[in-house]
Amino acid sequence: MTPTRNHPERGAVLLVSLLILLMVSVLGISAMRSSIFANKVATGIQADAMTFEAAETAIAVAYGSMLQNNSLQTVFAPGHTTTTCIASGGSSDGSCGSNTTFDNRGLLTAEAFSYFAGYKALPGGQISTTAGGNLFVDYKINILGQSTMPSYNIENHHQQEALKRGIKPGSEIE
Repeated sequence: MTPTRNHPERGAVLLVSLLILLMVSVLGISAMRSSIFANKVATGIQADAMTFEAAETAIAVAYGSMLQNNSLQTVFAPGHTTTTCIASGGSSDGSCGSNTTFDNRGLLTAEAFSYFAGYKALPGGQISTTAGGNLFVDYKINILGQSTMPSYNIENHHQQEALKRGIKPGSEIE
């Protein structure tokens, strides 16, 4: 004899377990999407930091190159601009080529542009308009560091001003 059941089975356990499975799946997908978004943000921050450092390196290399080569006198010429390409193998004068990269992985390009930005008389410096008179000045040189990461479409531009104290002949004072 088989026992009789008063309540026929309706699959309630199956329905509850399917709902729980659906909720766990939605939570899993949400966590995965959040993780992917956080990864993209972290990658973007890292790429931005890399381009920032490349631009700062370009400025430092350009300034160091000017001091080592004693080319400051050339930079003091009004309208003169010096371009320095910063590559993984070192730096060179002139613009970077299309295949020149800052890093070994080929992700970054970096250049520096240096130009004369005028001079500022020092307080207490004597001005003489007679022949042989001199003025003590701070020569201003602006150095623009520029770096790009084409794969992420990121550019960074940084400008710094360098001062070089010197004597400007009275005959050259405007």
